[in-house]
Amino acid sequence: MKNKKMLLIFTAIIFSLSCSNENGVKNNNIKNIKNLKTEQEYLKSIDYSNIADKVTQNKIHEILENAKVDSDNIDLFLKSVNYYNEATENKGLIKSGFLNSKNINPNYDEAAIQQIWDKKNKNFPGFNCRITAFTLMKDYIKMEKPVIKAGEMLFMDMESLKNVPFKLFSQNEKDKFVNLFSEIPTEMTKDVRVHAKNVKDAWKERGIVFDKNSKISMISVFFHFNDDPKENILFVGHVGILVPEKDGKLLFIEKLAFQQPYQALKFNNRTELNDYLMNKYDTAWGQPVAKPFIMENDELLKEYRINPNNKN
Repeated sequence: MKNKKMLLIFTAIIFSLSCSNENGVKNNNIKNIKNLKTEQEYLKSIDYSNIADKVTQNKIHEILENAKVDSDNIDLFLKSVNYYNEATENKGLIKSGFLNSKNINPNYDEAAIQQIWDKKNKNFPGFNCRITAFTLMKDYIKMEKPVIKAGEMLFMDMESLKNVPFKLFSQNEKDKFVNLFSEIPTEMTKDVRVHAKNVKDAWKERGIVFDKNSKISMISVFFHFNDDPKENILFVGHVGILVPEKDGKLLFIEKLAFQQPYQALKFNNRTELNDYLMNKYDTAWGQPVAKPFIMENDELLKEYRINPNNKN
């Protein structure tokens, strides 16, 4: 029980931050991390928005619509964005458009945002990355087998879905959400190739199938937990949606954490996206567990590479 409580506490910390080859490890998408190409310069700046103004929201609506995302899901996403922005009085947000920043990990006053939020939302913890990503991605994920029981790591998500102020998901969609995001058993190794294969195998066992014809994709940052020596698990500590734009750029949409805002970021390629995410989440030192790793749908991101500022 003590280890379970430690696991839940560590989860809360994460919240605040927060054709396939059957052989898995031999898949070309799961490369030897030491041999990944690093010729491209590491990301130095980002273009990002908090989706706070009508012009930006209309533009993102158009991009999602061009990617064939259902208009009802887009409307639900933007309704959630506006609910959060209004409830937090636009605290710390970019008021309009996109901003170029040399700080690739923008800072927000989470404590101040929490105080404002709590005045208006006594029982609703808010929207997080998983709820946000699933809102846009749910039609492109099929569930062919019975739902598994919700894992302990989803306790805050389930509380939010229970108290959300407007209908967001049907019961079938909630079951799919649980099936997708509940923690995944793994083994004690730092080899992310092994963990990526375990994710792929677990989702296959759960009947999770990603639509190969979808223009959008789910970008998941997995964390390896080993708080109980007898139990190793993988969990989606952060997730967002990647959408192609007509000009060739990539739009990444995310909700940083319950009491951190929505962000939309523009990247030239997936290597830049990888660098942005690994800069934010590959920060631990001296840990016995594997580094965070990034999946695009059910494959290890081809452009995956570690944070050069953390070579531990």
